[in-house]
Amino acid sequence: MKTEDNIDLFPFTTFRIGGRPLRYVMPADYEELASALSLCRQQDLPWRVLGGGSNLLIEDGTLPFVVIHMCAPGFQWMRRVDEHSFRVGAGVRLGKLMSHAKRNGHGGLEFLAGIPGTVGGTLAGNAGAWGESVCDRVRRLWLADDKGKIAEVDARTLERSYRSLNVGRRIITEAEFELEPRAPELITEMTRELRRKKASRHPVRQKSAGCVFKNPPACSAGELIDRCGLKGTRYGGAEISELHANFIVNTGEAHASDVLALVEMIKKEVRKEFKVELELELRHWSAQKKAA
Repeated sequence: MKTEDNIDLFPFTTFRIGGRPLRYVMPADYEELASALSLCRQQDLPWRVLGGGSNLLIEDGTLPFVVIHMCAPGFQWMRRVDEHSFRVGAGVRLGKLMSHAKRNGHGGLEFLAGIPGTVGGTLAGNAGAWGESVCDRVRRLWLADDKGKIAEVDARTLERSYRSLNVGRRIITEAEFELEPRAPELITEMTRELRRKKASRHPVRQKSAGCVFKNPPACSAGELIDRCGLKGTRYGGAEISELHANFIVNTGEAHASDVLALVEMIKKEVRKEFKVELELELRHWSAQKKAA
């Protein structure tokens, strides 16, 4: 099991921002995951799980918890279950998942085109686009509790909402996707078109963590921010995207504090202008507060 006590997390995030955890752990397989959780329990150390590092803002400085990184090959496997479904490990990257589905004529995941991250993180955040959400395509999940014991769960029994799946303090280790037959050529065509649309609307070539805020009921967070005239606003190395106002991009040397300053500015202006309280879609890991 790879363990380090002095490692920065910014290389593991799409924002390229992030400080150091109390300990960084990368378990190689399920047995090592159980060992890592056991160690945390014995030493009374809080922990959090890192997948592909997308949709995540990690503060600079020391983080008051252990980070368990689910990215080793032992969590990156895929296998067919039946004609319309396949089972995958939580560490599988979405691009690899979609390529596998296309080769086998499994349609239904095209809406994920261009979204970074891993299966585990994507499911935990119930990621989606174009009116579809990933949890609608999942039949079963396998979840590890804080002792590393894994249980199979019917995904339909779990509480889910817009950009959220409630698994409690359990870790998604694998999932079974239920898809539909579709010609690989058609999947390629649909995926290419959705990638084109995404690239025309989102700053896909810049460092960001995806959409910052959830869309309020019956309206778009990006539109509200745009109508406040905030596109292009900068704070330090962070900027509200000129292409899509619900994205904050790292222009090169942004700190988490720069991003958070823009987040508060946006919330304040939207509240003042539209009486709407924006809710973060971006996950935020806070650093340890320094003694006064």
